[in-house]
Amino acid sequence: MMVRVLAGAAALGVLSGCSAADRAVLTAPRCTDADAAPLPVRHAPGQVVAFAPAFSTPEVTGPIPGWDDVVSVADTGHTVAVVRTDGTVSAYGLGHLGSLGDGVRARHVVTAPRSVPGITDAVSVHPVGSAFVVVRADGTVLIWGDAFLANGGVRGGEQAQPSPVPVPGVSRVVDVATGDLQALALRTDGRVTGWGINLTDVLGDRQGTKVRTLRDRPGLVSIANAGGAGIGATGAGEVCAWGNNVHGLLGVEPRGGQTPSAVRVGSLSGIVQVAAGTDVAFALDGAGAVWAWGRGAQGVLGEGDTSDHVSTVPRRVPGLPPARWIGAYGLTAYAIDRDGGLWAWGSGLVLGDLASGAVTAPMRIDLPGPAVMVSGHHALLAG
Repeated sequence: MMVRVLAGAAALGVLSGCSAADRAVLTAPRCTDADAAPLPVRHAPGQVVAFAPAFSTPEVTGPIPGWDDVVSVADTGHTVAVVRTDGTVSAYGLGHLGSLGDGVRARHVVTAPRSVPGITDAVSVHPVGSAFVVVRADGTVLIWGDAFLANGGVRGGEQAQPSPVPVPGVSRVVDVATGDLQALALRTDGRVTGWGINLTDVLGDRQGTKVRTLRDRPGLVSIANAGGAGIGATGAGEVCAWGNNVHGLLGVEPRGGQTPSAVRVGSLSGIVQVAAGTDVAFALDGAGAVWAWGRGAQGVLGEGDTSDHVSTVPRRVPGLPPARWIGAYGLTAYAIDRDGGLWAWGSGLVLGDLASGAVTAPMRIDLPGPAVMVSGHHALLAG
């Protein structure tokens, strides 16, 4: 009994020394324990189309020649990489920090897809900052580009890793969240392995940047990286978030504070997928509704407000037909409806012709065929 009293007193002491925002995240509801066994997402082969010019690559739009048997596409904003049906990988664009994977560290431009040597068993490819992470058929990963991420969060003398290398200690991976500062990889058992920058507890409560498996996570079926916070959909259909709450990504008021422990976001239920952009998060439920919360700049919350504001309460994005896939890039959000129609809202910078301003409500993007997935300025169309 004395031990319990002392423990309770210690906890009260910690809370009394915290700000209101810190106390809010420490006492927020936790997610229900859940089992999960996510599987790799397998897309049927299709054509890659650039529907808007990339920021730093040649201003290419339309179908990408030679990319008509693609199963996964990843766009960092300056470089694009794909996985083809035979498990090989190719890339084009601006080589930055070795992002083309062709062995060249110096910045250079490749205007047509070029093979990334040494890969024959790729399943999917994912952009993380200036790096690409390839998930292999055996669940291990290869990475090239930013050397800090390529080295598993270990700093070295070189900034660029221009050729694919394995990341030791990373296995059983089915998906990798798009991000900028750290890699978050979802495993077959629903747990998360991460490495990279950990200033906001996105990698958990252990200090350091090296590869580790995050502790105390319910089983996840989908994962996203909003920059300062990690977002996950659980096997029970709930949404969990951890990290920093400055932009309300943990769904807690007052905003601020951070925690390495996953807290439940609002009353969301029946969620099958999550996505995230720059300090903004989205969730897709089984009925096809899309929910948004976090930073609302450039109209990315889809509620018509373009000011740089915050919503801690997930709200349904109006004006969308039932969706089967969601994604985000910076302050632009995407949804693909059940007929393959691509919808977008938020910053017009990513939408080419709409660069004159924000898109405050979902609008349909014309494509030459039904869309399967989107990354940055590129869409994978059904074959």
